[in-house]
Amino acid sequence: MLNCIIDGQAKALALSGSDNLATMLNGLKGALAENGRFIASLLVNGEEVAGIEEETSRRLEWIGSIEITTESPVCLANKLLAESGDFIDGLQDYLTQVAGHFTSGSDCADGSFAEGIQGLQWFVQMTDFIEGTLRLDFQELSLNKRPVAEYVKNLNYILREIVTAQEVSDPVLLADILVYDLVPHLEEWKEIYNLFEGQSEGKPC
Repeated sequence: MLNCIIDGQAKALALSGSDNLATMLNGLKGALAENGRFIASLLVNGEEVAGIEEETSRRLEWIGSIEITTESPVCLANKLLAESGDFIDGLQDYLTQVAGHFTSGSDCADGSFAEGIQGLQWFVQMTDFIEGTLRLDFQELSLNKRPVAEYVKNLNYILREIVTAQEVSDPVLLADILVYDLVPHLEEWKEIYNLFEGQSEGKPC
């Protein structure tokens, strides 16, 4: 048994034969999922751990303390919605900078673009998570008399255009797509996320 703090309460965890932190936490994730919760943050020996997957080598005998906080998916969706405006603003600013790197021929353009793509991937994952968690209907939910499903379709089209520009090694075209297509399109998504917040009201964490 391993003693740890979960949501402020001391718990004794069955190790089930595991000898490293990652295996033990994966077992805990399964137990939490049965109750509709997941690990939101993790402190090991007083230090925050970013990801369970990175802890495969940390053995349990090296651990003095574990502190875990959990959340429900709806609660996390609400947090993401509350932070979405700042996230999209930051992503737009960064993509504009990336476009500038491409047009100026900067050596850091490719590296900056790769980080921008990671931000876009997170945006897509965040949107998918919110849609599934809050059970939103993108065909029924609309902005400016257009269903959200159309905005999703437009985003996918822009992303395909980015891939094409990248494949033909056209940095000027890539910069134009980022500045004149993607960044304005993300502005519309800020309004869409406001719609999502309205849909989340009244749904308990």
